[in-house]
Amino acid sequence: MSKVSLVRSIAALCVLATPSIAQNGPSQSLLTSLSPGQSRSVDISLRARIGPLELARGSFKVSLTQESYSGEATYRTSGIAASFNNDAGVATVKGAIDNGQLKPRSFVNQETNGKRRRITMAFGGRSVDVTAAPMWSSMGFPPATLAQKLEAVDPVTGLMELSLVTGRDAGRACGGAVKIFDGKRRYDIRTQYVGTENVSTPAYKGPATYCRGTYTEVAGFNQKKPGESREPIRLEIWLADVGKMGVSVPVRMTGSKGIYTAVLYADRAVVR
Repeated sequence: MSKVSLVRSIAALCVLATPSIAQNGPSQSLLTSLSPGQSRSVDISLRARIGPLELARGSFKVSLTQESYSGEATYRTSGIAASFNNDAGVATVKGAIDNGQLKPRSFVNQETNGKRRRITMAFGGRSVDVTAAPMWSSMGFPPATLAQKLEAVDPVTGLMELSLVTGRDAGRACGGAVKIFDGKRRYDIRTQYVGTENVSTPAYKGPATYCRGTYTEVAGFNQKKPGESREPIRLEIWLADVGKMGVSVPVRMTGSKGIYTAVLYADRAVVR
């Protein structure tokens, strides 16, 4: 995998700053523990780098009530990476919380550089309606099927689900597969709980829940060039209860493929 390809993936993964219930023994999902009229919000900013070189910056804001949620993620390549691939955009989602499950209703991703493509998705019971302007020249090889779209959620909801929903029976933030569709590409993020490790970032220093996982392409991706690897991106994620608010957030993450390893870390995290 080239450095440029990993830069693109890590820029997209900047939206992985999602909230999760703190891991202090057995716990409910935050999605089922909010009372009527109660809300919770998380605001995180992140940076990604390979070695000393900055690759990307991102931010994530999410608000949850007992019945609904909304989220906004921003991302842009920065530093030397911007000279290879100048990606930037804002993704927003609104949805419902039904019996502890996130149900997206509307999703918008607006690119703010390059072709400035705008992607909108409307989720119905038996359909996922997608519009993109301008349209892609190809829907990928192979393109995502209706069944693959229906089994998935949008990127922001999916990455919230990664920490809020999966592994609840074990009282852990990780442990399962999240299926994501971004309007063209279908991919899976699979994680497994490993244990507890100390971590140090500008936003947090101390013990954190440590998980490993993979980012795997399923459908809708551009056709690989001869000799280009199809191996998944290997992930490591550290989640911590920043500010002792009872909500854990990702404070550090690595993505590795081939000879490159990118590090994503939180430089600011506020939970209210």
